[in-house]
Amino acid sequence: MTLTQAVDYALAHHPSVRAARAVESQDNAAVETARVGSLPQVDVVAEENRASVNQNPGAWVDIPGFPGVVPAVEGPMHNSFGLNSWNSGASLFVAEDVAGLLRQMALVDAALANREGAQFGLEAQQLAVAFAAADAFIAEVAALQTVRATRAGVERAQVFSTAVHGLVASGMRPGADASRADAELALAKNQEFRAEEAQAVTSAALTEALGVADRSIEPVTGGLLSMPPAVAAPESPVGWNPVLQQAAAGIKVARDRTRAVRLQYLPRVYIAGYLFGQGGGVGGGTITPGGGLAPTVPNWAIALNVVVPLTGLLMTRTQLDAALAGERLAKAKYGETALQVESDLRRAQAVLNEARRIAGNTPIELAAARATWAQNNARYRAGLMTVLDVADAERLLTQAEVDNAVARANVWRAMLLVSRAAGDLEPFFNLYRQTAQRSH
Repeated sequence: MTLTQAVDYALAHHPSVRAARAVESQDNAAVETARVGSLPQVDVVAEENRASVNQNPGAWVDIPGFPGVVPAVEGPMHNSFGLNSWNSGASLFVAEDVAGLLRQMALVDAALANREGAQFGLEAQQLAVAFAAADAFIAEVAALQTVRATRAGVERAQVFSTAVHGLVASGMRPGADASRADAELALAKNQEFRAEEAQAVTSAALTEALGVADRSIEPVTGGLLSMPPAVAAPESPVGWNPVLQQAAAGIKVARDRTRAVRLQYLPRVYIAGYLFGQGGGVGGGTITPGGGLAPTVPNWAIALNVVVPLTGLLMTRTQLDAALAGERLAKAKYGETALQVESDLRRAQAVLNEARRIAGNTPIELAAARATWAQNNARYRAGLMTVLDVADAERLLTQAEVDNAVARANVWRAMLLVSRAAGDLEPFFNLYRQTAQRSH
């Protein structure tokens, strides 16, 4: 995989991205629920019953959960308990809390702001997954380069040990030199083993970052071993960082919920309309056709109710205090997030500056170490140096090769860290693609 392929794979397969999308879907459903809650209550109910004639004509039995959807029926009373007749009814009931509509609109606004926050949350999670995948990929490239450098050190130590044993066998060097050469070879192998262990750990971290634990990833380095060009430091990320945008959406959610609670102080104003038909098999007036089986007598009614929930005002007061506290909390979290983002950006820029300085210095370190190793090795063979001098030069060269191998990769990691702190990885990937094309 190349770096961009690894990031694309992680965004498509990582479980945390799927979880963030599920949260976004839940918030979409919550918006629709809030919108449906602002609609008037509309019910259609029909009933057939048979009751004794001492009931009112067109008697209606309320259904649990639908009380009052048909107005109460008044009529003459009968003293006979044994006689009975059919009664029927059908009703269309429409009711709306006019003042409550304002509260529900505020809740819809809060749901919309919460959905917007979920969208920014998804973007923030995608940013985190993309960063983790890219960082683990570059770390794997650096680990592989370290393994190669330590293996080269083992090969040099092996060649030197063989040469020392030949000199010792010919009597040109003491036996202690052979022992020291063998010790240096063992130390070089241990360094290689530690590098391989570290590379195995970074490989596991890479597969975890990609969202697949049972795959083996071979990274294509692209331009990651080349020094990236210097770019200007990003501006303040307040305007586009998804983490900050999510925190700002949290403030809007808290404000809309506070406004909805404030509107609970308004009286409840209900407008209700009924359109219903009734039929009864007995009564003081005309018996309906079918003996009451059909609701053939039409009726209508319109009602206006005003309710002032005096006891509920005390509960509203406590709810308002909680809502105001939630608003203050959301503002504090935004300030905390903004401070963290700005601090992360400054720290990342400092890391990048130092990584560039180190990467500019490692070629000098490597050239000097190679020259030292070559001179000491040649002078040892000529009898002008001790085995300790060659061993020191060998370790210095191996360390210089390791430092030089990972220095440029560390610059890329630092640039990635800066982009992550800024909240936008696209400039980093654009620079990577350009460098990869030039390297190719």
